[in-house]
Amino acid sequence: MHSIRSMQKKLSKSELAPLVESTHKSPRRICRIPSRVSETEERGGGGGGTSTGVTEESGRNPHTTGDPIANAAKVLVKLEDSHPRFGPVYRVDQPSVEATKVKAWEHVLKKSLEKDPSLDQEKIKEIYTSAIRNVEQEAKEIYTEKLSGTESSFRLMMIRDGCFFLQLALLILGCSNQLGYADNDPIFGPKINKKDVKKWIEAMFYVGNQIPLVILNELMKQSFFQEVIKTAKWDAPRTSLCKKVLYEVLVSPALKRDRGLSLVERVMGKGDEHILVEHHHQSSDILHGLQNMVIGLAEPLDRPSSEQKVVDDDQIDLEANDEDVGDDERMFPIEIDDGDGDGDGDGDGEGASSTEGRIRLLLDAIGLSSSAKDRKRIFPSATELLRAGIRIKKLKSGGARRIRFTSYHLWPWAYLYLPVLFADDNAETILANLKTYELSHQQQQQQVGKNRREVGSYIKVMSDIIQTARDAKLLEREGIVRANSDNDMEKLPRILSRLSYEDVRLTNEFVSLRRKIRDYSSPWVHYKGVVNLVVFLTLLQTCFALLAYFKPPKS
Repeated sequence: MHSIRSMQKKLSKSELAPLVESTHKSPRRICRIPSRVSETEERGGGGGGTSTGVTEESGRNPHTTGDPIANAAKVLVKLEDSHPRFGPVYRVDQPSVEATKVKAWEHVLKKSLEKDPSLDQEKIKEIYTSAIRNVEQEAKEIYTEKLSGTESSFRLMMIRDGCFFLQLALLILGCSNQLGYADNDPIFGPKINKKDVKKWIEAMFYVGNQIPLVILNELMKQSFFQEVIKTAKWDAPRTSLCKKVLYEVLVSPALKRDRGLSLVERVMGKGDEHILVEHHHQSSDILHGLQNMVIGLAEPLDRPSSEQKVVDDDQIDLEANDEDVGDDERMFPIEIDDGDGDGDGDGDGEGASSTEGRIRLLLDAIGLSSSAKDRKRIFPSATELLRAGIRIKKLKSGGARRIRFTSYHLWPWAYLYLPVLFADDNAETILANLKTYELSHQQQQQQVGKNRREVGSYIKVMSDIIQTARDAKLLEREGIVRANSDNDMEKLPRILSRLSYEDVRLTNEFVSLRRKIRDYSSPWVHYKGVVNLVVFLTLLQTCFALLAYFKPPKS
């Protein structure tokens, strides 16, 4: 017996269409993580730098609350003293790290001199200083912190931190030989310590511990980094989220600048959709580039302009009581009666509306379990969707904003199109920082209560769809999930579960998607009885025809 949650306010036809945000976007700025996250970390959310707030056995965080910022802290890695600091936001005295930055900068000077002996160190320093000076004001405006110190000290910090950051990024991308360090170098040598790499990635993707991309792009134009890029063999990473982001945000634009772009490429972009060259699509930092990659820059191309409407989160109550609304306003989230006879509906469905009947038919078809873990789910799993006649396909390009559901009249299958999801050793750390980055930006713009939590919504939806390793394998076969190993594939459901929290408010696009899946009923469900009867009669007729042929009646 099923009791279905519903919404409190009636929706017009226009509100049932896919909805989008306003085209106005506030500039992204580099800021500290929200104070409540820091406080939660200090209480134990980030002890040892690797705590996720959950046990490996449970896979789910039992302490989720209604506060999204507090929930985000439970999976956020704490920025320890051993993590390298980039930029002015979290600047502390790190003698060993500063010495490494100086060494990295001196290596750039040395290799630049070897490439062009006509220059001297002072000339090379002036070239880099001049490049940073050209974007200095723009870089300063990206930080929300009030910057102290002189202009020259800021430029020197950007050069040293930026060169160190870029060399770490190129090292992670496999350019150890091209960087030109000695084989016995403890950091940039060919023998890389995996623990060190993990620590670098945690620092490079930490919210606020960032260098503006305008700085990194200017440094990438200089001869040392251009030589590294030109001599390396590049293939877009396919299984690592960290490498994918570093390649797409730092290397790919530099490669395109080097070879030039056609007019069509400049207008439409080439390869992945999120690599655009227009200035107004420039990301502010690595995390902003990651967000653009995960959710996508542009709205779906197949969405009519007439459907582009802004609906505030307050207009829809996803947690309304059943008794407040009619059957035509039912939503997909369900509570399943355990058989105690106290449910709202009757067991045979007598007296239920046609809408509720269709919903029950879909729920029966997808075989929703009555276990406790399914009570808070919003979307069916991949296995359940397939059982209901919904096949999952990979989007050709774009991120979460291009997710769509397509069905055809009298066609036995519907299709849910999803973007690629990476499952590797660092995916949880990077996605946790991305969620915190989204919340930080919303708090900065005082938009936490608005319907703009796209990353959180996407992770919640994927957590529901990938409930088990079997679900992950189904998506892997379609090219949606990419992992380095079977072990990473098996850990993916637990990772998504830890990153997701139960009370997330979905964006309007995902609410619309949920309605479409809820209302879908495969024609096969309605006509399979007739088809089975036709097949049976055909087989019966064939049998009689064969009997008549081999044993004709006696004349």
